[in-house]
Amino acid sequence: MKKVIFGIALFMFFGLNSLYAQEMLNPKEDFLFDGKYFDPYSPYVTIGAGYGANFQQQEGEQNVAVDFHMNFNELATNLGYFSSTDRFLDGGGGLRQHHSRQRLHDIHLGAGWRHERLKHNFAIYGGVSFAAGRTPTLTEEGNEAFIVRRTPGVYMQAHYSHKPAYDVGYGATLYFAYSRFFKIVGVQAHIFLSSAFKAYNR
Repeated sequence: MKKVIFGIALFMFFGLNSLYAQEMLNPKEDFLFDGKYFDPYSPYVTIGAGYGANFQQQEGEQNVAVDFHMNFNELATNLGYFSSTDRFLDGGGGLRQHHSRQRLHDIHLGAGWRHERLKHNFAIYGGVSFAAGRTPTLTEEGNEAFIVRRTPGVYMQAHYSHKPAYDVGYGATLYFAYSRFFKIVGVQAHIFLSSAFKAYNR
């Protein structure tokens, strides 16, 4: 796990160096590149999966996330869904697998800052969230049970994407989900899909 985190940190570090060292380009209006028209700072989606540390339960967890990001003038905003669990599949093998009951569902809305270049996209967001899920506990008889939790919280993320094509890329995300019953920090690998492409130059 430490090697994975170190590798993602290096990826983001060198990616950010490339972002700020790149001469071209930081356009504010539609531009032509490689025979195609693009609209900079267009809405985009990130779809990620990764690993995090649940400080409430003091154990590692798997997670997935989907986020929609959109700029309003200079303000970057995002709306997303995040799910974390000790294991997505639990039980017997093959078709007998079932989901673990220990799980967080987090819906979040945030605002932040975005910086886009020809081959790079970097953004930081933070905002409010609604967290719902189950946490384990022990009954008076010593048996394991799960309590349903619903609580407001905060969700923060920073991500860097390398874009081989202006509107398609891949990258890494650092995130922090905090609420009364769920405290999770971790990393994800994600894909980047943008609506920047407008038309071919004819």
